[in-house]
Amino acid sequence: MNPLYNAVVYVVWFLSTYYVVLLLLVLLANRNRLHDRPSRMTGRPRVSIIVPAYNEEEDIGRTIASLKRLAYAPLEFVIVNDGSTDRTGEAVRAAVSGDSRFLFIDRKENRGKAVSLNEAIARCKGEFVACMDADSEVESDVLEKVLPFFEDPRMGAVTITVEVRGPKTFLQKVIDIEYIIGLSLFLKLFSFFDSIFVTPGPFSIYRKSVLHAIGCFDAGNITEDLEIAYRIQKGGYRIANCLDARVFTATPPTFRGTYVQRRRWHLGALQTVMQHRDVLFNGRMGMFGFVIPLNFLLAFSGLLLFYSSLYLLLHRLWEQLHYLSYTGFNIQERLLQFEIDLLSTGTITLVGVFAFAFTIVLMFLGLRAAGKSLSKKRVGMLGFPFMFFLYQVFWTGAFLAALSKRRIRWR
Repeated sequence: MNPLYNAVVYVVWFLSTYYVVLLLLVLLANRNRLHDRPSRMTGRPRVSIIVPAYNEEEDIGRTIASLKRLAYAPLEFVIVNDGSTDRTGEAVRAAVSGDSRFLFIDRKENRGKAVSLNEAIARCKGEFVACMDADSEVESDVLEKVLPFFEDPRMGAVTITVEVRGPKTFLQKVIDIEYIIGLSLFLKLFSFFDSIFVTPGPFSIYRKSVLHAIGCFDAGNITEDLEIAYRIQKGGYRIANCLDARVFTATPPTFRGTYVQRRRWHLGALQTVMQHRDVLFNGRMGMFGFVIPLNFLLAFSGLLLFYSSLYLLLHRLWEQLHYLSYTGFNIQERLLQFEIDLLSTGTITLVGVFAFAFTIVLMFLGLRAAGKSLSKKRVGMLGFPFMFFLYQVFWTGAFLAALSKRRIRWR
């Protein structure tokens, strides 16, 4: 076995094991605090909720309906039509007709999500500003749950649990597990050491004075919800997570749609870390300065392992086929003779088995900690351990887009 390949395997195994064990320890140490939240907030501050939309005629009505069900007051809603080419504008007008709480900005030019958010923030009157995707639905008590976190004067933003709305395809059910664990529970764990690095677009709420202090959203970044979290952290503010508040969001039903979405996410992550590379290993940033490089080390080393393994596998297969072609071998008989001997299994294979087992353990513990029924999630659970392979495809697309300097837009 190639010594260099062995080194890559052990590096990835060490980093991934360290990462998983760290999260498991944080989970176990704080298992009784996962669902804790401040019980009340002083007064009833006005809240503004912004919904930027581009070609969302099918979903925007459901989103607005969920906003109307919010029990909190006083509220105002700002819907921004970002130059849609479908009937989004008409759908919004029909949905908000007669409700004075809604302000509709119907822009004819598509300028991107961040520009839409900033334009709406400039018009907002609320002390707190929530940003919400146009294909998402929130629970009616979401504001009562998240606003008390802002009793801490250093609190800049609060994220909530993100789940897939009505998952139907196998891929959507797998991503639902990913969202519950990675985009919700993990953010809660990171909040215990002030290291949340994203305020998810489906629904996150901000203190408006903090948005103004850091310059609002970056119009030049294609993952504005990721980039703004870096600046909130750099500004000395905190980001919390409320695990008991939920938003349900739509996800692409096909692999192609998911690939396009994730390529943008990963390319935006590269763009953001280059833009804010001063946070890397920066002791003044606390644990945040170490969580970010660890995430990227895992991603890059995983990509290296994936392609080196693929190359060695294909190379070995080609050599075997080339050799056996001279012996008159029978492929069917060869496959039937295949057996596994644990005593002769190589160390590298065992490392892979242990890594896979760690992923399954983390998935089970994560779903239980999040209060989810395992029986209802069993289909997605079958595919979640294999997300590692999809991540390599997404990262590859992001790197190719970066190398080709291809422009990737919000829509």
